[in-house]
Amino acid sequence: MNAPEYEIQHGDVTEVPSDLLILKHAQEFYGADLAVADKLVSAGICDFQDIKPVHGEAVVVETRGAIAPKRVMFLGTPPLPEFGYDEMERFAVTAIGLIAKQAAAVDLVTTTVHGNGYGLDGGESLQRLVLGFRKGLGIHPNVSIRKIAFLTLGEREHRTLRSVLSGIDPTTGPSSEPTAVVLRTNIASEPVDRPLTESPKTETPLKAEPVDAPPAKKRVFVAMPYSDEFENVYEYGIYPAVRGCGFICEKVDKAHFTGDILRRITEGIESATIVIADLTSARPNVYLEVGYAWGYGKKVIFLAKKGEDLHFDVSTHRCIYYGKFGTLAEELECLLRGLEATGGI
Repeated sequence: MNAPEYEIQHGDVTEVPSDLLILKHAQEFYGADLAVADKLVSAGICDFQDIKPVHGEAVVVETRGAIAPKRVMFLGTPPLPEFGYDEMERFAVTAIGLIAKQAAAVDLVTTTVHGNGYGLDGGESLQRLVLGFRKGLGIHPNVSIRKIAFLTLGEREHRTLRSVLSGIDPTTGPSSEPTAVVLRTNIASEPVDRPLTESPKTETPLKAEPVDAPPAKKRVFVAMPYSDEFENVYEYGIYPAVRGCGFICEKVDKAHFTGDILRRITEGIESATIVIADLTSARPNVYLEVGYAWGYGKKVIFLAKKGEDLHFDVSTHRCIYYGKFGTLAEELECLLRGLEATGGI
């Protein structure tokens, strides 16, 4: 089996041609899947109810020119708050299983990377998707895909994902450690050689190969002001340092978040090994998140721009004062590695 080429592409999922566009349906329509659903329904190809598979079911629709991809697969997943990194990997494995089951000729696949808009680590999401596709192709060697393109509209996300992808070996995935593949429910789909005519029906479950789970990665939650001016701090200073240590780096983006943002923040802090907080400009949200982290017994690393005066309640704690982003990344990575080596995290 030849490994497919993986690519990060800047583009709209409705406008980039492919043999098959694979999208999740997290029991509601969001973002890319909503845009695709709107176009299919507007073109009279289907109704919304036809393309709302429950968790474990799937629908494949011939697009008939309504969007650039020839077909689109809506794969039912758990609700958005439950669609984490493990589920992303299962999503990719399941998608390959469905392609194999239909014996469909698929040369080019397009899909998206979930995570950035929901406070997850987009790079980790990409790694788990690649690993899932690789495993699926290993289980179903009869499936021959030349390229899998991950589409994004965000310039920052595009840069970040390209950087992460460059470090992934497409023949082995992001890690030499295998992870569990559990296809827990029945999978249903319409044949790809005819248009959708009815709702999905349950079929025999796909069988997954048993594999071992990888060790859990340490998680870092980043609390910082909701402002464009701080995005460079995160992209060039914080994110590469955290990822360089092999940790997962998560931050909630208020501008693109969908759902209960407070819940996602508290969940992110609770699941984090350590919290990084940028105290520049003394934003109330950051101080509140620091207080919640302390209340939950989490260690917090403080950052601030050079010249910043900290409030008295945190002024006695160690703080990395930054100017150049590259220097911040070096100092932060050094601190994180030191804490890990001494058992501080």
